[in-house]
Amino acid sequence: MNFEQFEYIAAIARTGSITIAAEQLHVSQAGISKSLSKLEQELGMTLFKRSRLGTVPTDRGKIIIEKVFEILARMEEIRELSMVQSSLTEGEVRFSVGPNFMAVLSKAIIAFKRDYPNVKLEITSKSSEEVIQDLKEDRTDLGLIYLDNHRPEDIKDLQMKTLHVSRMVVCAGRRSSLAMHKSVTPQELLSQPFVNIDGVFSNWFLNDFMDKHGQVNTLFKSNNIELLMRTIAEGAAVGLFIEYAVMNNPFVVSGDIVTIPLVGHEPSTISLGWARLAIKHFSIAQKEFLNYLIREYNSFE
Repeated sequence: MNFEQFEYIAAIARTGSITIAAEQLHVSQAGISKSLSKLEQELGMTLFKRSRLGTVPTDRGKIIIEKVFEILARMEEIRELSMVQSSLTEGEVRFSVGPNFMAVLSKAIIAFKRDYPNVKLEITSKSSEEVIQDLKEDRTDLGLIYLDNHRPEDIKDLQMKTLHVSRMVVCAGRRSSLAMHKSVTPQELLSQPFVNIDGVFSNWFLNDFMDKHGQVNTLFKSNNIELLMRTIAEGAAVGLFIEYAVMNNPFVVSGDIVTIPLVGHEPSTISLGWARLAIKHFSIAQKEFLNYLIREYNSFE
């Protein structure tokens, strides 16, 4: 047995697929299958069950695979111990994030790259559901996601922690009839024209809102935040947003849009947090990048 075989086993266990594991490791499917068969023969046991539905560990294989992950993690730690100074730390951080988390990212990224110039950052913008899938299939190392409204089976392999809890607020133009309200109820919103972010979470929240309180008059949906906020600022519509996501928006900062707490509807708050694959080694570079993000989010408390 050798280190390369351990990497193959870990990739197959993470992805549940020899094909996907081969793609991620940039080796042929035949090569990874041959290496796995050779190792199973050497161990005298079957590590994975193969079927049309995927590749899953056998009961005895789970024990071996757990030890393999421990060995790979120790090897990474040994490598990183030789680069303890931040200026010498190398590696890669693949980071996935939704558009509502972008408010503090630029500061954290600039500060991190200043202190860790040799770490490569790869940043993609995706929905929380896409981030979770990428984590499970090892296409990203760290993600910022909504922590609410996920099925237990979808997140069972992830380590997650809350970074920030934000209110849901109504955004209205300063000349809107709602602008002077200290809070807004669902019934007060039903007569208002609506615009909404065209995203998985935003669509779920609006549909949940309408299921509980009745239909709203939706003018349009868009993933263009500037278009939505400009429409609201001009008094043509109102919208439901996560307070954190809009607190630094130019229209809100200038006073052209006011944010009003939504009351009488649950959930009234949304948890935002980080997630990673629990069984995967968490490198020094990835830990430090997360620390920079945490510090930025803590500044909003």
